[in-house]
Amino acid sequence: MTKQMLVLAALLLYILFRSFFIEPNSLATTNYKIENGDLAGIRVAFLSDLHLKKNDYNRLNKIAMTTNKQHPDVIILGGDFLSGQNYKKSMNVTLIGQKLAMFGIPVYGVLGQQDWMTDGTAITQDLAYGGVKVLENSSRRAVIKGRYVDIIGLADLTTKGIDIEKAFYRTMRPRIVVTHNPDVYYDIMEDVDLILAGHTHGGQFILPFTPPLFVPSKFGVEFASGLIHARNNKMIISKGIGTSVLPIRLNCKPEIVIVDFVPVGSIDDKK
Repeated sequence: MTKQMLVLAALLLYILFRSFFIEPNSLATTNYKIENGDLAGIRVAFLSDLHLKKNDYNRLNKIAMTTNKQHPDVIILGGDFLSGQNYKKSMNVTLIGQKLAMFGIPVYGVLGQQDWMTDGTAITQDLAYGGVKVLENSSRRAVIKGRYVDIIGLADLTTKGIDIEKAFYRTMRPRIVVTHNPDVYYDIMEDVDLILAGHTHGGQFILPFTPPLFVPSKFGVEFASGLIHARNNKMIISKGIGTSVLPIRLNCKPEIVIVDFVPVGSIDDKK
């Protein structure tokens, strides 16, 4: 075997080891600052695509503790709680809700396509037992730091279908929208203060110097992750926390998204 082949084999082994054992078990926090006079001073934690296995107790505890250390004013969940489409082999959904709600922080969320393809009704009930306010084409008027905020949850695009008129009924700004699938972005014509989405996992497996190989969005890599501001409304797409299809991640660390709303004009774009 030549030296070049040895180097290539070593590199391949490193990529496989990192993909299967290091990155899927890591957890990062990604911070965004959004200028908004109505919501300035409010901090949101957004967690999506947990995909927790039945015995992932240490993982769940790490997620809950890391979230709490960020001192959010509200926690929002983007759906896909199960590991695959197997309820019995997934983490108890009530326990997920209890762990995240145990610090006294209000928790809101929607379901994802894997949740509905398994048993969305049972998962909705279990999350509610755990203290999560589940929103499916509906809204809740929350009081956060003495201010009213309408939190709007859209049903999963692929399994349930969104009903924007129903979801936005009797809501007013400031509005925070949570949707599992980011592809609804251009369908939301009403002015909102922020849209939070998951589903894409950031592409999950990204080779060096290349875009993600596969992004489950009709908009492709444009909607892999990060801040989208293609029209008036802003949307943040999370890379998610768990994995789907294959238990691997590469150059796409699991993340908890932290959003800080700051006064208008406080961000210096030149920096």
